[in-house]
Amino acid sequence: MKTTRMEIAQPAIAVRAIRPQVYVACCFLFCTIATGMAIGHSAVLLPNLQLQNSTIVLDEEMGSWIASLYSIVGPLGAALGGCAIDIYGRRKVVITAGSCLVLGWLLITTAQNGTMILIGRILEGLARSIGGTGNTVLGDELSDPRFRGLIVCTLLTGITTGVFAMSTFGAFLNWRIASGLATLLGFITFLMYCFIYESPTWLVRKDRLKEAEDVLIQLWGPGREKQAKEELKDLIKRLRGEESSSTTRQKIITMVKYLFKPFVLKPFLIMLFFNAIQAFCGLNLFTFYAVDMLSKTRRHGIEVLDDYYTNILVSSLRTITIITTCFLIFSIGRRQLALASGISSFIPALIIGFILIPSNSGSIPASIEIYILFILIIIYAIGMTFGFYALTGIMIGETQPSKIRGFACGFIYAMNDLVLGSILKLYPWLISTLEIHGMFLMFGVSCALCTVFVYFFLPETQGLTLLEIEDYFKQPNIMWVTRKRKDKNIEDEEM
Repeated sequence: MKTTRMEIAQPAIAVRAIRPQVYVACCFLFCTIATGMAIGHSAVLLPNLQLQNSTIVLDEEMGSWIASLYSIVGPLGAALGGCAIDIYGRRKVVITAGSCLVLGWLLITTAQNGTMILIGRILEGLARSIGGTGNTVLGDELSDPRFRGLIVCTLLTGITTGVFAMSTFGAFLNWRIASGLATLLGFITFLMYCFIYESPTWLVRKDRLKEAEDVLIQLWGPGREKQAKEELKDLIKRLRGEESSSTTRQKIITMVKYLFKPFVLKPFLIMLFFNAIQAFCGLNLFTFYAVDMLSKTRRHGIEVLDDYYTNILVSSLRTITIITTCFLIFSIGRRQLALASGISSFIPALIIGFILIPSNSGSIPASIEIYILFILIIIYAIGMTFGFYALTGIMIGETQPSKIRGFACGFIYAMNDLVLGSILKLYPWLISTLEIHGMFLMFGVSCALCTVFVYFFLPETQGLTLLEIEDYFKQPNIMWVTRKRKDKNIEDEEM
């Protein structure tokens, strides 16, 4: 069996080898906390700006633009990021994204009108989509297979932590002070990214072999130079074997043909659907409009907690859930998490929808109904978080072939943002047309469909190297349930 980067005999050497992974994880954590604060900002910002005594008063139309533009510009950022990371490198792209994030927060903090807030949200949206693509690919390519899920999951931990932080700040602080704190965090992240490693995969592709070797030696840790050089040879063999064309025209033709090969299309389409359908599953929509949606579930004038406090509670529980998931992925497979997530999210969402149907009003005593809804909303949010939400970020990068990883991740993120941005913009119309019960019924049906899709198509990638995942998709099957099963002993020998 092939030795992995972290299989180190001496504990002291193991600790030193883990340090680069810890620094990478910390960079991602700080960046995504700032990004999460931007995602959760509209949920607490809009209710404040729509008050009559606000220094900047916004109507419902402007508010929907502020919430949705963050995602609407995502396709542009994801497309730019997906191309740029292959041309200029993963490191330069994430540094650029960090600077855009800081500038966006600065504009919002000092905003004098709605236009400045809109421009700030656009910059934040571009930073999120550009950085999301870069971070996902860089995280996959710098991570040891055993720690890849943990490091990429750190991105999601940061986002949920950021949403929780902004929910808390928005409930107790002036929105400008909350924005200023996010600006400070974004600047710290920008400085940290200036010292992060470049991807050895990209360096080899650009024929910068000495730099790639230096990075791999750092990642393997002291005393493991031999293993680092062996991995470098594997990368050179795999990546240079892909470069069969000499002219630009030939390379373009070769790339187009490559894109339509079955082992490229399969992971691309699987993750595209798995990611896009979650816009209809509702967690992101609930995050952006949490306070408004929570207020609409209270039809009897009774509340367990104030809507802002409920938003804080849900955000904090989601943060705890995603942190727990970081440890669960070591022992529980991706598919198991996804299936459990689907079941624990579509059932409460459907029950919430049925309870809130106007004709069912009064069938449950109001004092009991509000507690049932409160508990079900928490179960739904937690259920979506530990599986569906966590696995999209983890699996998008690790399932795509190395040759088009940047392009594929960028395109998937772009399509997801296009769908999500459209739904966020249409939220006022959706909530008035479907009403709150229809929204949750839509969430429940979408979660159920996603669960069925996971069962048949989503592959298990836990513990596999990126090259082993590529080899799986070269099998003739489309569905996971019809995959070719190898004898375990034979499989171990081949590895």
